[in-house]
Amino acid sequence: MRDTMLIAHFIGLAMGLGTSFAHLFLSKTLLKLSPDEGIKFQRQTESLSLMGGIGTILLLVSGIYLIIPFWPAIKYMPLLVTKLVLFLFLVVLILLINLSAKRNLEKGLEGSSKGVKLMGKMAFIIGIIIVILAVMVFH
Repeated sequence: MRDTMLIAHFIGLAMGLGTSFAHLFLSKTLLKLSPDEGIKFQRQTESLSLMGGIGTILLLVSGIYLIIPFWPAIKYMPLLVTKLVLFLFLVVLILLINLSAKRNLEKGLEGSSKGVKLMGKMAFIIGIIIVILAVMVFH
């Protein structure tokens, strides 16, 4: 079962972090479009955010299973605690991004805020840091 959960964890990582990479590159394309084209483009890429959400849920579920053996020793593993705290922060950030993006999309492209872009960049950086911490903890 551990191997199955580890596979699910890596798939969730690919889906979640892949979404961050995709949004990073797609944001460059969005800047080149007219407001009407931009709204259409954002609506066409909504499924990408769904993929990121599914990846995050996979990470959470498989991560809970995979962390159970380490729970008794967690107080001696500060990098693991940091990784877990950053993951929780990342989940909150993703929820805020999705809510803001949905609200902005309903207003039109003019409603698109720099806050969503900033939160997206923060989520991307936090995701990379979480991967680095995971490698350091489980090396």
